[in-house]
Amino acid sequence: MKRNQLLKAAAAGLMMVALAACNDATDPALVDDQQVTQDVAATSGDAIATEVGTLLGNEVFAALPGPRPSFSLFGDPADLVVTRTRTCYDGTQVQTQCDPITTDSVVTTLTIDGSFTRQHTGPRGTETMTRAVHQARRHVISGLDGQETSRTHNGVGTGNDTTQFTATQNEGGASHSRTVTESSLDSVQNIVFNLPHATNPWPVSGSIVRRVIGQITATSGDRTETRSFNHRVSVTFPADAQGNVTITINEKTCTLNLVTRTITNCS
Repeated sequence: MKRNQLLKAAAAGLMMVALAACNDATDPALVDDQQVTQDVAATSGDAIATEVGTLLGNEVFAALPGPRPSFSLFGDPADLVVTRTRTCYDGTQVQTQCDPITTDSVVTTLTIDGSFTRQHTGPRGTETMTRAVHQARRHVISGLDGQETSRTHNGVGTGNDTTQFTATQNEGGASHSRTVTESSLDSVQNIVFNLPHATNPWPVSGSIVRRVIGQITATSGDRTETRSFNHRVSVTFPADAQGNVTITINEKTCTLNLVTRTITNCS
């Protein structure tokens, strides 16, 4: 009798283990490869759009002649604090102030800090995206001697940013959120703007490259998953007339709109 009871208990235990394993196998991952690509595209796309605006903000800070584009993207974002210093050069000689004729390059160092919240649409639908930004940059504007018809930007920088995506609820009714913490090495490589900016709002050549490492921690109900990533993200110009560019995340590509900062068409 005792032997039969032990066999029944063992069988019940094995059944519970099998059911648990089955449930684990069928539960969808909270962070899959598609989600990683989308989240890195969203955070890096926002950073790259900010970078483009910051480059033109550097021109304004250096008091270079000519109006900037009318897009709200350009210049310093309202929710971020940009602190700059500049040094103007005539050849190798430091100038006390920038001159529209004799200055041939400007070196700008800057920090970008702040946070903002906006809506973001990804694989899980519309989410609230809250982003805290801490970045440092050193940019050089060249090709300024005389009456220039274009300006070239180069630079390097670092970033340590945190982004949270929050959905009201997922398919099962539980709240869902993801926290992306990332560090980046950023470079602006021969970004050329033709003048005047009013009719040439986007770079006509060059690229912006980010090497991003970090992790995504996703929470849904009582489940939590963490994925690490190490991605190379790049945008190569020109953009189209609406400000759309291809953003490449490792071997994947998406479309980034520089005005709305939306990410679409990932493949």
